[in-house]
Amino acid sequence: MLRNEIQEKTGLTRKAIEYYEDKGLIKPLKSENGYRDYSDKDLEILNKISLFRKIGLSISEIKECLSSKGSSLSSILRRKEHQLEIEQKRKEVIELIVKKENQNIIESKISLIEREESIYEKLENAFPGYFGQLIFSAYQPFFNETLDKEGKVAYKEFVAYLDSLPSFTLSKEEQEYIEEVSSTYDMKTLKEVNEAKIKAIENSEKWIEENKDIISQYQDYKNSDEYQNSPMKIIQAKLNKYMLDNKYYETAIPLIRKFSKSYDEYYQKLLVANDEYIELNK
Repeated sequence: MLRNEIQEKTGLTRKAIEYYEDKGLIKPLKSENGYRDYSDKDLEILNKISLFRKIGLSISEIKECLSSKGSSLSSILRRKEHQLEIEQKRKEVIELIVKKENQNIIESKISLIEREESIYEKLENAFPGYFGQLIFSAYQPFFNETLDKEGKVAYKEFVAYLDSLPSFTLSKEEQEYIEEVSSTYDMKTLKEVNEAKIKAIENSEKWIEENKDIISQYQDYKNSDEYQNSPMKIIQAKLNKYMLDNKYYETAIPLIRKFSKSYDEYYQKLLVANDEYIELNK
Protein backbone atom coordinates (compact mmCIF):
# COMPACT_ATOMS: atom_id res chain seq x y z
CA MET A 1 0.00 0.00 0.00
CA LEU A 2 1.16 3.53 -0.76
CA ARG A 3 1.06 6.29 1.85
CA ASN A 4 -2.17 7.91 0.64
CA GLU A 5 -3.91 4.53 0.91
CA ILE A 6 -2.55 3.86 4.39
CA GLN A 7 -3.63 7.37 5.44
CA GLU A 8 -7.14 6.72 4.18
CA LYS A 9 -7.41 3.39 5.99
CA THR A 10 -5.98 4.61 9.32
CA GLY A 11 -7.18 8.22 9.38
CA LEU A 12 -3.65 9.29 10.37
CA THR A 13 -1.82 12.29 8.97
CA ARG A 14 1.29 11.91 6.82
CA LYS A 15 3.43 13.48 9.55
CA ALA A 16 2.03 11.10 12.18
CA ILE A 17 2.90 8.07 10.01
CA GLU A 18 6.40 9.47 9.38
CA TYR A 19 6.82 10.02 13.13
CA TYR A 20 5.86 6.44 13.99
CA GLU A 21 8.22 5.17 11.31
CA ASP A 22 11.01 7.36 12.71
CA LYS A 23 10.34 5.85 16.15
CA GLY A 24 10.77 2.37 14.67
CA LEU A 25 7.18 1.29 15.29
CA ILE A 26 6.61 0.44 11.62
CA LYS A 27 9.13 -0.50 8.93
CA PRO A 28 7.68 -0.08 5.42
CA LEU A 29 9.70 -1.25 2.44
CA LYS A 30 11.40 1.50 0.44
CA SER A 31 11.54 1.26 -3.35
CA GLU A 32 14.32 2.66 -5.51
CA ASN A 33 12.22 5.70 -6.43
CA GLY A 34 11.79 6.57 -2.74
CA TYR A 35 8.16 5.47 -2.34
CA ARG A 36 7.20 3.51 0.74
CA ASP A 37 5.26 0.26 0.51
CA TYR A 38 3.18 -0.38 3.63
CA SER A 39 2.25 -3.95 4.46
CA ASP A 40 -0.89 -5.33 6.11
CA LYS A 41 1.22 -5.69 9.24
CA ASP A 42 2.08 -1.97 9.13
CA LEU A 43 -1.63 -1.21 8.77
CA GLU A 44 -2.46 -3.39 11.78
CA ILE A 45 0.24 -1.73 13.90
CA LEU A 46 -0.81 1.78 12.89
CA ASN A 47 -4.43 1.07 13.82
CA LYS A 48 -3.25 -0.19 17.21
CA ILE A 49 -1.08 2.90 17.68
CA SER A 50 -4.03 5.13 16.80
CA LEU A 51 -6.17 3.37 19.40
CA PHE A 52 -3.48 3.50 22.09
CA ARG A 53 -2.88 7.22 21.48
CA LYS A 54 -6.61 7.94 21.83
CA ILE A 55 -6.61 6.38 25.31
CA GLY A 56 -3.62 8.46 26.36
CA LEU A 57 -0.67 6.04 26.15
CA SER A 58 2.77 7.52 25.59
CA ILE A 59 5.05 6.35 22.77
CA SER A 60 7.19 4.40 25.25
CA GLU A 61 4.07 2.68 26.62
CA ILE A 62 2.93 1.87 23.07
CA LYS A 63 6.34 0.37 22.28
CA GLU A 64 6.02 -1.69 25.45
CA CYS A 65 2.58 -2.94 24.38
CA LEU A 66 3.63 -3.78 20.82
CA SER A 67 6.80 -5.62 21.86
CA SER A 68 4.90 -7.64 24.46
CA LYS A 69 1.98 -8.26 22.05
CA GLY A 70 -0.38 -6.58 24.49
CA SER A 71 0.61 -8.53 27.60
CA SER A 72 2.01 -5.41 29.26
CA LEU A 73 -1.35 -3.63 29.09
CA SER A 74 -2.31 -4.98 32.51
CA SER A 75 0.76 -3.44 34.16
CA ILE A 76 0.13 -0.13 32.35
CA LEU A 77 -3.48 -0.28 33.56
CA ARG A 78 -2.29 -0.75 37.15
CA ARG A 79 -0.02 2.31 36.84
CA LYS A 80 -2.89 4.37 35.40
CA GLU A 81 -5.23 3.21 38.17
CA HIS A 82 -2.64 4.17 40.78
CA GLN A 83 -2.30 7.65 39.25
CA LEU A 84 -6.08 8.09 39.20
CA GLU A 85 -6.37 6.94 42.82
CA ILE A 86 -3.79 9.51 43.90
CA GLU A 87 -5.56 12.27 41.96
CA GLN A 88 -8.90 11.29 43.52
CA LYS A 89 -7.39 11.47 47.01
CA ARG A 90 -5.94 14.91 46.24
CA LYS A 91 -9.36 16.06 45.03
CA GLU A 92 -10.89 14.83 48.29
CA VAL A 93 -8.37 16.85 50.32
CA ILE A 94 -9.17 19.99 48.31
CA GLU A 95 -12.87 19.43 49.02
CA LEU A 96 -12.11 19.11 52.76
CA ILE A 97 -10.13 22.35 52.71
CA VAL A 98 -12.98 24.14 50.90
CA LYS A 99 -15.41 22.84 53.54
CA LYS A 100 -12.97 24.01 56.28
CA GLU A 101 -12.82 20.52 57.74
CA ASN A 102 -10.87 19.73 60.92
CA GLN A 103 -7.10 20.15 60.29
CA ASN A 104 -6.28 16.75 61.82
CA ILE A 105 -8.53 15.01 59.30
CA ILE A 106 -6.92 16.93 56.42
CA GLU A 107 -3.40 16.07 57.62
CA SER A 108 -4.28 12.39 57.97
CA LYS A 109 -5.52 12.35 54.37
CA ILE A 110 -2.35 14.09 53.18
CA SER A 111 -0.26 11.56 55.07
CA LEU A 112 -1.91 8.74 53.11
CA ILE A 113 -1.14 10.52 49.84
CA GLU A 114 2.50 11.06 50.80
CA ARG A 115 2.97 7.35 51.43
CA GLU A 116 1.93 6.58 47.87
CA GLU A 117 3.81 9.43 46.19
CA SER A 118 6.61 8.50 43.80
CA ILE A 119 10.18 9.42 44.66
CA TYR A 120 10.08 12.02 41.85
CA GLU A 121 6.97 13.69 43.30
CA LYS A 122 8.56 13.81 46.75
CA LEU A 123 11.73 15.42 45.39
CA GLU A 124 9.76 17.94 43.31
CA ASN A 125 8.00 19.05 46.48
CA ALA A 126 11.25 19.14 48.46
CA PHE A 127 13.22 21.10 45.84
CA PRO A 128 10.96 23.24 43.63
CA GLY A 129 12.39 25.55 40.98
CA TYR A 130 15.31 25.36 38.57
CA PHE A 131 17.61 23.51 41.00
CA GLY A 132 15.26 20.54 41.07
CA GLN A 133 14.73 20.71 37.30
CA LEU A 134 18.47 20.51 36.66
CA ILE A 135 19.16 17.76 39.19
CA PHE A 136 16.20 15.39 38.87
CA SER A 137 15.03 15.44 35.24
CA ALA A 138 17.64 12.87 34.18
CA TYR A 139 16.45 10.46 36.90
CA GLN A 140 12.73 10.66 36.09
CA PRO A 141 12.28 7.05 34.83
CA PHE A 142 13.93 5.65 37.96
CA PHE A 143 12.02 7.83 40.43
CA ASN A 144 8.51 6.70 39.46
CA GLU A 145 8.70 3.99 42.09
CA THR A 146 7.70 4.49 45.71
CA LEU A 147 10.13 4.23 48.59
CA ASP A 148 10.47 0.88 50.30
CA LYS A 149 11.48 0.46 53.93
CA GLU A 150 15.18 0.00 53.15
CA GLY A 151 15.27 2.97 50.78
CA LYS A 152 13.75 5.48 53.21
CA VAL A 153 16.99 5.91 55.17
CA ALA A 154 19.08 6.53 52.04
CA TYR A 155 16.42 8.89 50.68
CA LYS A 156 16.46 10.98 53.87
CA GLU A 157 20.27 11.16 53.68
CA PHE A 158 20.02 12.24 50.04
CA VAL A 159 17.54 15.04 50.82
CA ALA A 160 19.61 16.17 53.83
CA TYR A 161 22.77 16.22 51.69
CA LEU A 162 21.14 18.31 48.93
CA ASP A 163 19.58 20.65 51.48
CA SER A 164 22.97 21.26 53.11
CA LEU A 165 24.62 22.31 49.85
CA PRO A 166 25.37 25.98 49.15
CA SER A 167 22.99 27.69 46.73
CA PHE A 168 23.49 26.91 43.06
CA THR A 169 23.38 30.38 41.57
CA LEU A 170 22.35 31.20 38.03
CA SER A 171 21.76 34.60 36.52
CA LYS A 172 18.17 35.73 36.00
CA GLU A 173 18.58 35.12 32.25
CA GLU A 174 19.91 31.59 32.85
CA GLN A 175 17.05 30.80 35.23
CA GLU A 176 14.53 32.00 32.65
CA TYR A 177 16.26 29.91 29.99
CA ILE A 178 16.02 26.72 32.11
CA GLU A 179 12.37 27.39 32.89
CA GLU A 180 11.63 28.05 29.21
CA VAL A 181 13.38 24.86 28.09
CA SER A 182 11.69 22.82 30.84
CA SER A 183 8.24 24.17 29.96
CA THR A 184 8.45 22.62 26.47
CA TYR A 185 8.71 19.14 27.98
CA ASP A 186 5.68 17.58 29.59
CA MET A 187 6.12 14.49 31.79
CA LYS A 188 5.28 12.12 28.94
CA THR A 189 7.92 13.64 26.67
CA LEU A 190 10.51 13.64 29.45
CA LYS A 191 9.76 10.00 30.18
CA GLU A 192 10.12 9.05 26.52
CA VAL A 193 13.46 10.87 26.19
CA ASN A 194 14.87 9.23 29.29
CA GLU A 195 13.54 5.78 28.44
CA ALA A 196 15.25 6.06 25.05
CA LYS A 197 18.55 6.47 26.93
CA ILE A 198 17.79 3.39 29.01
CA LYS A 199 17.07 1.30 25.92
CA ALA A 200 20.32 2.49 24.35
CA ILE A 201 22.34 0.75 27.06
CA GLU A 202 20.26 -2.44 27.09
CA ASN A 203 22.33 -3.51 24.09
CA SER A 204 24.93 -0.75 23.94
CA GLU A 205 27.19 -2.40 21.38
CA LYS A 206 24.30 -2.75 18.91
CA TRP A 207 23.06 0.78 19.62
CA ILE A 208 26.52 2.30 19.06
CA GLU A 209 26.87 0.40 15.78
CA GLU A 210 23.42 1.46 14.54
CA ASN A 211 23.89 5.11 15.54
CA LYS A 212 27.45 5.83 14.47
CA ASP A 213 26.39 8.74 12.28
CA ILE A 214 24.23 10.30 15.01
CA ILE A 215 27.03 9.94 17.56
CA SER A 216 29.48 11.57 15.14
CA GLN A 217 27.07 14.44 14.45
CA TYR A 218 26.51 14.91 18.19
CA GLN A 219 30.24 15.04 18.85
CA ASP A 220 30.65 17.60 16.04
CA TYR A 221 27.85 19.70 17.53
CA LYS A 222 29.41 19.54 21.03
CA ASN A 223 32.66 20.87 19.55
CA SER A 224 30.96 23.58 17.49
CA ASP A 225 31.02 27.30 18.30
CA GLU A 226 27.21 27.25 18.38
CA TYR A 227 27.18 24.84 21.33
CA GLN A 228 30.29 26.19 23.04
CA ASN A 229 28.70 29.67 23.19
CA SER A 230 25.17 28.50 24.04
CA PRO A 231 23.42 29.14 27.39
CA MET A 232 23.06 25.37 27.91
CA LYS A 233 26.83 24.82 27.64
CA ILE A 234 27.49 27.59 30.18
CA ILE A 235 24.84 26.25 32.58
CA GLN A 236 26.07 22.66 32.25
CA ALA A 237 29.65 23.78 32.93
CA LYS A 238 28.50 25.62 36.05
CA LEU A 239 26.46 22.64 37.22
CA ASN A 240 29.30 20.18 36.63
CA LYS A 241 31.72 22.37 38.63
CA TYR A 242 29.12 22.72 41.39
CA MET A 243 28.71 18.94 41.58
CA LEU A 244 32.45 18.30 41.60
CA ASP A 245 33.08 20.97 44.24
CA ASN A 246 30.42 19.43 46.49
CA LYS A 247 31.38 15.79 45.83
CA TYR A 248 27.95 15.07 44.34
CA TYR A 249 28.99 11.95 42.46
CA GLU A 250 30.75 10.41 45.46
CA THR A 251 27.92 11.22 47.88
CA ALA A 252 24.63 11.36 45.97
CA ILE A 253 24.99 8.55 43.43
CA PRO A 254 25.58 5.78 46.03
CA LEU A 255 22.51 7.00 47.95
CA ILE A 256 20.35 7.06 44.79
CA ARG A 257 21.45 3.49 44.02
CA LYS A 258 20.23 2.48 47.48
CA PHE A 259 16.73 3.99 47.30
CA SER A 260 16.10 3.33 43.58
CA LYS A 261 16.64 -0.28 42.53
CA SER A 262 15.90 0.54 38.89
CA TYR A 263 18.62 3.22 38.88
CA ASP A 264 21.09 0.79 40.42
CA GLU A 265 20.40 -1.68 37.58
CA TYR A 266 20.78 1.13 35.01
CA TYR A 267 24.03 2.33 36.62
CA GLN A 268 25.62 -1.10 36.36
CA LYS A 269 24.67 -1.36 32.67
CA LEU A 270 25.91 2.19 32.11
CA LEU A 271 29.37 1.21 33.32
CA VAL A 272 29.49 -1.60 30.75
CA ALA A 273 28.20 0.69 27.97
CA ASN A 274 30.77 3.34 28.85
CA ASP A 275 33.60 0.82 28.62
CA GLU A 276 32.33 -0.29 25.19
CA TYR A 277 32.11 3.31 23.99
CA ILE A 278 35.67 4.04 25.14
CA GLU A 279 36.91 0.88 23.40
CA LEU A 280 35.14 1.90 20.20
CA ASN A 281 36.78 5.33 20.18
CA LYS A 282 40.36 4.21 20.91
